[in-house]
Amino acid sequence: MRGPHGAMLGAAAILSLASVSMVAGQGSKPAAKTPPPVKKTTAAAPAPAPAKSASSKNARKWTPSARTPDGQPDLQGVYTFASLTPMERPASAGGKAELTPEEVAAIEKRAADNALKDNDRRRPGDPGTYNRFWGGGQEAKATTRTSLIVDPPDGRLPPLTEKAKKLGIAQNRLSRLDFGPADSWLDRDPYERCIAREVPRTGGNNPGAQIVQTPGYVTIVYEAMHDTRVIPLDGRPHVGAHIRLWNGDSRGRWEGNTLVVDTTNFSDSQTFFGAPAGQMHLTERFTRVDADTISYEATINDPATWTRPWTFILPWYHSDDYEEIFEYACHEGNYNSMSGILGGAREKERQAAEAAAKGKK
Repeated sequence: MRGPHGAMLGAAAILSLASVSMVAGQGSKPAAKTPPPVKKTTAAAPAPAPAKSASSKNARKWTPSARTPDGQPDLQGVYTFASLTPMERPASAGGKAELTPEEVAAIEKRAADNALKDNDRRRPGDPGTYNRFWGGGQEAKATTRTSLIVDPPDGRLPPLTEKAKKLGIAQNRLSRLDFGPADSWLDRDPYERCIAREVPRTGGNNPGAQIVQTPGYVTIVYEAMHDTRVIPLDGRPHVGAHIRLWNGDSRGRWEGNTLVVDTTNFSDSQTFFGAPAGQMHLTERFTRVDADTISYEATINDPATWTRPWTFILPWYHSDDYEEIFEYACHEGNYNSMSGILGGAREKERQAAEAAAKGKK
């Protein structure tokens, strides 16, 4: 079972990861001795952060001018990106883009009241699933928007391409009860097989991350799948087009106080929203807006899947209930779950064959 079991990930281990350039297929280059010059930017202000409690057990000291010892704007800390705001604007919103403070408070109260209840999506015969505890239900916040997607303006995913439609890709795989074929483990995505989880992260189980900064690098350690991204800031080019990585090849730069990360070279073996990620070009913007909150903005440009780029904004915020990142125990191959998934598919086939045989009598 996936979950935050085991020993705490030590700070020394994180720092050692941050000191290594994880670039496949090209010789290592020394990190820049000084960070790139900070550029001024006139980018629009990030979306407002989710509401926070009036007091914090562990108040942080931070100002917009805060810098790391080597001069980078300070993003460091442990964050959660659990959100009560849906990715797409629901039809029930009636086209409304913003919520009132009272509506936000009602959403958060309802979530807190139901935080430890089982999900209600179980079908007859299902053994059960993760309850809301695993998705950060206790500390999840709602934004003032009715959707995380801010572009297109209607808060909905763009139309799929004809190629994507032929692949049978669902517009929002995360909302589906049946995640597709199970003829083989190769039909299941890398996350389900405990190999790698997709980037960008959009919530889900174990929505924690830690940002660590060292000279010339920013490192992001994700709780789920213990994935680590080491992002160089020295202006080096992306690796060659023939090199494909589970979560792409990332390069960072500073625009004022905003970290801009450009990621290409995804592997088609990785998926995002159920689609092969090989042609995806991801641009992320990390802006610390207060002591406890980072505005995280991601633009996905995948011409193989969607007819136009789209953008979502998902706040990363500190929670007193999310102080540390722990080991995420998910055995590569996920053998126990995989045998159940494949066995369940064979049982459904058996039942279908049996029903067909009865229908012929």
